[in-house]
Amino acid sequence: MAVPSSAGIREHNLRTVLDVLRERRPVSRADLALRTGLSKPTVSGALRAFERRGLVREFGRTTGRRGRSALLYDLVPESVLVLGIDIGARHVRAVLADLDGRPIEELSLALAEPRAAEVLARVREIGERIGAAAERTELAVVGSPGVVDPATGRIGAAPNIADWEGVAAEAALTDALGLPARVENDVNLAALGEQAHGAVSDVDSFAYLNIGSGLGAGIVLHGQLHRGARGAAGEVGFLPVGDDPFDSSRVASGGAMEARLSRRGLIESAERLSATTATVLEPPFEVDDLFDAARSGDPLGRAVVNRTAQEIAVCVAALTAVVDLELVLLGGGIGASGDLLLPDVRAAVARLVPTAPRIERASLGERAVGAGAVAVALEAARQSLVRRLVAAEGS
Repeated sequence: MAVPSSAGIREHNLRTVLDVLRERRPVSRADLALRTGLSKPTVSGALRAFERRGLVREFGRTTGRRGRSALLYDLVPESVLVLGIDIGARHVRAVLADLDGRPIEELSLALAEPRAAEVLARVREIGERIGAAAERTELAVVGSPGVVDPATGRIGAAPNIADWEGVAAEAALTDALGLPARVENDVNLAALGEQAHGAVSDVDSFAYLNIGSGLGAGIVLHGQLHRGARGAAGEVGFLPVGDDPFDSSRVASGGAMEARLSRRGLIESAERLSATTATVLEPPFEVDDLFDAARSGDPLGRAVVNRTAQEIAVCVAALTAVVDLELVLLGGGIGASGDLLLPDVRAAVARLVPTAPRIERASLGERAVGAGAVAVALEAARQSLVRRLVAAEGS
């Protein structure tokens, strides 16, 4: 068994003190020592290092106790910021947050068209608009549609943004923002956002199924995000369904399942069903209008909802059959219509698998990707801050 280095021990001690400061403050040196299990001299050394960096400040003294009062320390959350960015088909959204995860600024910039050049222009604008705050921003985590290759950082399987596939996104986004950027699959980040701030704190293994302009799943197993060997875990759009799952046009456009279960796929389904199903709607159809009509009992709207629920059930059954999930959250523009979909989805899943997971609507809506991006960025920021402090002490 490897013996930890002195730098490794120091890094562990600093991180332990920082974690307690984040959870409970203001706090005295004695309380920090008690809660961390570290010696008072070790805690004092950590506090001095944090004070030099501006991460910690003195915050008065204890009162109402017997004996001498003790000096209290408080974290300075605004001393370090992180940036979470969500790249969608219609908007680029950003959240600038402090070390507590509290939003400092939120931006939403519309995309004139879903193209790589337009995306990078909006990201560059975000970098410009956060202005002087960029000096305190440790890094950005960006949620992107598609598969992020862990070896090359290039984007694959992202047909909903033109010219985005093949882009070395991390380098391109770092250049556009003017600060370090990490890229993650957007649906993976949405799953982590729900884990951090949604209603799944008591669930060990779950999936976030995103249904909108595209289709994908973020999978959390035993509390940890599962990316897969090449970053492609959860790409349920490529499930081989339909009469001809080898149809090359469907595979190339995002997968056979996505061709059936996405905004485009549901509109095509409505167009086919309208030939034999009554409706008050006139083409061209929109999913939101079809779902609104379904709430009023429109036959075509109800038929589309039933078809959507069956397709979702196929995705849920496929995921559950492989990893036996406790919970599946439905998110995205279409998945969020839980009042319509949940009863039919639950009934359909129960017909497909012997042990159905709990199925609920995701709680964070369009904030999920940004929340996950901030959560990942905060963890990375804390690690890098501690490592730099240790390195500075050794230099």
